Amino acid sequence: MTRDKRTRLYLTAASMGFVATILMVVSRILDWPDFVAGLSVGVLLVSLVMLLLRRFRDEYIEQLWNSGTGFAFVAVVATFAFAPFLEGFVDGVTRSARDQMISPEFVGPIALIAFFVGFHLKWLRSSL
Repeated sequence: MTRDKRTRLYLTAASMGFVATILMVVSRILDWPDFVAGLSVGVLLVSLVMLLLRRFRDEYIEQLWNSGTGFAFVAVVATFAFAPFLEGFVDGVTRSARDQMISPEFVGPIALIAFFVGFHLKWLRSSL
């Protein structure tokens, strides 16, 4: 396989992972059937395995990977630092004392979305 084909395969896997992550989050929010969530998780896993196996093949792919991981790290730190504050503020303004709405399960999809957003932003910026 040529270098161009491998790069196209890598970028296609990144796009599939991004779409699968969005589909997974939407299926959880809208309470779609389990097979939709399972399909999206399966595509996401295949995409992540492909991304992990080829992450440092050349400098361009490494820059895309580093941008995505940087975005994901910032998103996780910001979610853990500011989500409880924002949730308490909204509960105080609306005067509704609810249980904790933002659970630790919330951080994983946020990190994945941030990774793919950072990855694709770097990809788009470098192609312009």
